[in-house]
Amino acid sequence: MTVPSSTGERGFAIGGFREAVVIVRDETPHLQCWVGNGGWVMRHEGDVDPQLLAAWGRPAASGREWLLAHPDCDTGFVRLMRLSGAEPQRDIRADDQCWDSGGIFDLNVRVLDVDAMACSMRALQWHGAAPPIAWDFGTLGVKEWLVRGPDNVRLALIERLHPPLQGFDHLRDFSQVFNSSQLVRDVDVAAAFYRDVLGFQLVSQYESTGFAAGPNLFGAPPALAPQIGLKLCIVHPEGRMEGSVELVAAPGACGRDLSADAGPPHFGMATLRFPVRGIDALARHAEACGQPLAMPLSTVALAPYGELRLLALQAPDGAWLEFYEPVSAG
Repeated sequence: MTVPSSTGERGFAIGGFREAVVIVRDETPHLQCWVGNGGWVMRHEGDVDPQLLAAWGRPAASGREWLLAHPDCDTGFVRLMRLSGAEPQRDIRADDQCWDSGGIFDLNVRVLDVDAMACSMRALQWHGAAPPIAWDFGTLGVKEWLVRGPDNVRLALIERLHPPLQGFDHLRDFSQVFNSSQLVRDVDVAAAFYRDVLGFQLVSQYESTGFAAGPNLFGAPPALAPQIGLKLCIVHPEGRMEGSVELVAAPGACGRDLSADAGPPHFGMATLRFPVRGIDALARHAEACGQPLAMPLSTVALAPYGELRLLALQAPDGAWLEFYEPVSAG
């Protein structure tokens, strides 16, 4: 994934997220999921840079990390991190329901046969909010399964039904992570942050006043499903579905706000990492917009990218977003 060559009038340009960071108690079940079951490969294993842990507010901590990737892709990675001495560590979105807002909700991957993949995931002790559900997302027909595993990590496994999927000839088991969802209290407020602070563009949007009676994607009681609406929009710096962010609200379902622990070093889906050109301008622009940095601009070593300058912002519902630029670009 590349960052646009032009920074534009704001002085910075952001690419779609390149990786998702998952903080785990034990890497083994996650490696079984992504490598053993999903057909991914390990691109890197090593120690976590202490400078990153210090920037996260845990200067005495240490850690180990594993960078996982689809073998044919140079983006959509998952970075597992296991930390020591990073207490307190709590669970991000602990004991959550699909209609609870706050933090990063899921990571999206495409599969060829979601029912077959569900069988193999259940054997690894990953279980869904409901069985795979076929539904229409605007003009697209998909069959989707929201499945949760260790450390409260949730994946959306998506099989395209119609029209035929383009650009995924490499798809065998799991695709790369191409999208990530956030459950939010107000889609318009969340979208304004991505548009006005980060300069993202709208990719698509969808709204429904209620689920059809019966089984549904969120696993809501069938009799109550028609009372639960769905409002979402997908945003990306260049208007693409590659490293995009999906903002989802469930009007009619009054869930909990789980934003308090949404970020590192807590367990689960801790952050999305976006490449940026002009990181100093991004920092100035964010603060001018009244958006304080969640983590100050820091220099860290991050394999395989090398030495980076990195900062973090938090979206309105707490999702922790990190932006990085190679030191050599400064």
